Amino acid sequence: MAIGAIASMVSVALAEIFGPDLGAPAGTLGHVTSVEIVIPRPDDWHVHLRDDEMLDAVVDHTARWFRHALVMPNLTPPVTSTAEAQAYRVRILDAASVGADTFVPQMTLYLTPTIDVDDLVAGWKDGVIGGVKFYPAGATTNSDAGGTNLLDFEATLATMVEFGIPLLVHAESTDPTLDIFDREAAFLEQQVGPLLAYMPELSVTVEHISTAAGIDLVNEFDQAYGSITPHHLSCDRSDILANGLRPELYCKPVINSAKNRRALVAAATSGNPKFFLGTDSAPHPLSQKEARVAKAGIFNAPYGLQVTAEVFYDCDALDQLAAFVSLNGAVRYGHEPSDDELRLVRNQSPVDDVVELITTAAGDQVRLFGVAEAGRWSVTAV
Repeated sequence: MAIGAIASMVSVALAEIFGPDLGAPAGTLGHVTSVEIVIPRPDDWHVHLRDDEMLDAVVDHTARWFRHALVMPNLTPPVTSTAEAQAYRVRILDAASVGADTFVPQMTLYLTPTIDVDDLVAGWKDGVIGGVKFYPAGATTNSDAGGTNLLDFEATLATMVEFGIPLLVHAESTDPTLDIFDREAAFLEQQVGPLLAYMPELSVTVEHISTAAGIDLVNEFDQAYGSITPHHLSCDRSDILANGLRPELYCKPVINSAKNRRALVAAATSGNPKFFLGTDSAPHPLSQKEARVAKAGIFNAPYGLQVTAEVFYDCDALDQLAAFVSLNGAVRYGHEPSDDELRLVRNQSPVDDVVELITTAAGDQVRLFGVAEAGRWSVTAV
C-alpha cells in the first residue's frame, strides 16, 4: 500500500469523526464518545525479549500487535554470531503463541572487538541480521561486553558501510563525572557526531532518543535516524521523582526534562520520516525493579501502542500516528508497510479492569507500563 494512500485513509477516518477541521483542540471534542483510527500493523524497532521463562512470559505482548520486532542482543552471554542470532530467533518463535502469520523477529548482533565480519556479512545477506548494536561498556543492562569508543571499531564499521548494514547506538556516556541527565548529549557530541562526520556513508540509528540534542543530531546528518520510546514521549523526570520515587520508570537513558520531552513529542508527531517507534520494552522482575538498587528498564510492550496513541491524541496529531509507528521505521530498514491493519479506539470513559502485572513460570512478577492509557484505548485486528 502506498504511503500517500495510507495517510489519506487515516485522515479520512479522523475527518469522519471530527469533521473536516482536524486542528481543533482535544478539549473541544468532549461531545465525541469515541475516536477511531485504522493503521497498518506497526513495527517495534527496538525491543528486549530476554530469554527462558521471561521470554515465554513477554513475547506474546510484542507478537500480538507488532509485525517486525528488532530484537536486542544483550543476553548473557551476548549474541555475537549469526548462529547465535538464528538460535535465539528460533527460541523466540517457539515461545510465541500468537502472531504466527504476522510476527517477524529481526535479529541484531552485539558489537564487540571479536566480532567476525565475514559471519556478520553472511548473516546480513541471509536476512537473519538486521543491524549491529553498540553499547558503551557499563551503560545499561548486560552492556559489560561493549566498547568505550565507536572509532575503535572502524574496520568493522567500514565493512558495514560497504554492505549497507545499519549501526544501532545506545548513546549514553559512562563518565561518572557527568550529570546523569547530560550523558546522552555528551555522548552524541563526543562520539556519534564525530563518527557521522568521519564516515558519512555509515547508516546509524540513535536508539531511544531522550533529549533535544538527539533530535538535533538526527536532523543534522543525512544518514542518521532515531527511534523514540513510549515512555520518553509520555513522561518526564518529575513523573519519577515529584510525588514519591517510582522505580518502575527508571530506564537508561533516563527519562529527562519536560523541555526535552516536548522536543521528542514534536519530532514524533511532525511526520518527519527520520523518526519512528522503538519501544525499548525491557522487562525485569519486581524483585529487581522495586529494590534498593533498581534495574534499568520499562516493560511497555503490552500497552506501548496505546501510550503512543494517547500522546498523539493529546497533540491533535493522530493523522501522523501511522507514519511514526507503521511507516517511517519500515522505510528506514528497507521494508514495505504491512498489509495488515489494526483498529485503535479511544473511549471517552476509561475501563478499570486493566492487567497491571504478569507472572513468569518461575514466579517472578513484572509490572506493565501504560495502564491508564490501556484503559482508554482498545486495539483490535481489522
